[in-house]
Amino acid sequence: MINNSIKHFPSNKHILLTKKGLDRLKLQLNRLNKERTSMCKRLMKMDSKEKEEYVISTDAINVLEKNEDEILKISDILQYADIVTDSSASSNVQLGSTVSLISGAKTAKYTVVNTIEADPSEHKISPESPLGQALIGKKKRDKIHISSPKGYEYQYKLQDIL
Repeated sequence: MINNSIKHFPSNKHILLTKKGLDRLKLQLNRLNKERTSMCKRLMKMDSKEKEEYVISTDAINVLEKNEDEILKISDILQYADIVTDSSASSNVQLGSTVSLISGAKTAKYTVVNTIEADPSEHKISPESPLGQALIGKKKRDKIHISSPKGYEYQYKLQDIL
């Protein structure tokens, strides 16, 4: 799922997305457009009294406004989106890279994606996150040290760039 807190991006900015992220945004836009069309058709079929009761009971106007905001944001993003090129051939971590990290006896895989696509529960991190910042530009076998704002220290070894 795409990050629900999609920001409005300046129209002069190119936005790099993975192919999966771009496809998910297109699906989300399609779903929102279908919801809008369906709700508008329902409203148009109702007489004035039914429409008023429906709008009050379902909060339809707020839903429509929220959908419109999301449609505009996603449309703006798609207009300026470029797909990240395959980064598997790169020897450095960059946007679109999937990495394997070792911390102690644990191994984890992360993919570095645009903030729009970031979802830590799916191991998709943005370059703005502490781990993402530390990974960008690193090479296989590099050590990564991260200090959290609360003073915790984390150490990883970059096992592989997949």
